[in-house]
Amino acid sequence: MERKRIKKRDIIFAKFAKVLAVLALAACLAGCGQTGLPEGFDEEKIRESAMESIGYFNNRDYKSIIAMGSEELKKSITEEQFAEAGDPFLDTRGEFQKIVKEVFAGNTDSKTGAAYGGVVMVGEYEEGKIQFTIAFDERMELVQFLIK
Repeated sequence: MERKRIKKRDIIFAKFAKVLAVLALAACLAGCGQTGLPEGFDEEKIRESAMESIGYFNNRDYKSIIAMGSEELKKSITEEQFAEAGDPFLDTRGEFQKIVKEVFAGNTDSKTGAAYGGVVMVGEYEEGKIQFTIAFDERMELVQFLIK
């Protein structure tokens, strides 16, 4: 009987599943054209914080991305796990050029009342693109940083 090998990358993304459930809906809404941030969120603050985290990502400074995070995010991933997920993207895409697209969206968890605001940004690199899905809680602590 052969056991299926689980990739570390799959484990990393599975750890984010609980945090991301609420934000997946927000991303869906953004894709459906129902954009908008919950009350109390500022598009410019989200843009600035998202760009800060992307800057850390481009410099492979995963520790600083984690430091921007909520306590739950900080407990769910290590620098090494972040590097295992992020380095392959940076190794194949080359130097960051610019952000070519951004869509803001948000959601409020109906069970907890917690509000989340985020942005999907597409970064252009020398050898391709990387899509970032980045979200923050009401304290502007990072709760999601996905790369695709």
